[in-house]
Amino acid sequence: MQLEKGERSIISYFPSSTKAQKAMDELKKSGYQTMEMNKVGFYRAMTNAEYNNPINRASSLAALTMYSDGGMDKNPGILLAADPSASGLSTGGELVGGKGFSVVVVTNEEGLNKAVKIIEKNDGYV
Repeated sequence: MQLEKGERSIISYFPSSTKAQKAMDELKKSGYQTMEMNKVGFYRAMTNAEYNNPINRASSLAALTMYSDGGMDKNPGILLAADPSASGLSTGGELVGGKGFSVVVVTNEEGLNKAVKIIEKNDGYV
């Protein structure tokens, strides 16, 4: 993505997709239009929204702890299952680093501070 003159991007990180989505919903209500959420990870694996409710849908340890099923190619799933986040040795049951989801928001200079406040209010880190 290339920003237009006068545009700014805000990259923020969240401990869960639920909190990231809540921040995005609030940003949208406040008039922000261009934003995107992604899962941050070390391995090439497909994020699957169904695994945000792992109790009845988890197909593997990686699905349960990393919100991912490894995608069509199961090789990354082996790496995901061996990750410290899957072992329980990470930061209190969260993904390593505690901020496994990113949200990027594009705004102009005038909207910058308001967007940062909304992100931080929803447990985001800028």
